[in-house]
Amino acid sequence: MISGKLRGKAARGETDAKTVAVGGVDYSWFHRHDWLVWGKGVKAISISVSLHPERTRELILDFTVRIGPEEATPSEARLARALEPAICAAMEAGWEPETRGRAFRYTVADSI
Repeated sequence: MISGKLRGKAARGETDAKTVAVGGVDYSWFHRHDWLVWGKGVKAISISVSLHPERTRELILDFTVRIGPEEATPSEARLARALEPAICAAMEAGWEPETRGRAFRYTVADSI
């Protein structure tokens, strides 16, 4: 926090954004956080997606992952493969990537 205002994500160190192409358009994405549901063998992962970070409406994708005893987060390649259909489904549900406004949260029905 500087002067009582929150800094933008870029200023907070969120520089590890990657890109994924959906329908010929490149979207930036990064892993926000994950959490484990104890006793259920499930891990939830939250991914942030946007057309132009800090300038267009953010999409927050919530995935559930079946895990084994190792409790590992899925690989980046596995997440990237799951992003394209998830982004398309979020657009069908009402996410408009070129608009501004508060983040659009979408829970992905299929676990990865």
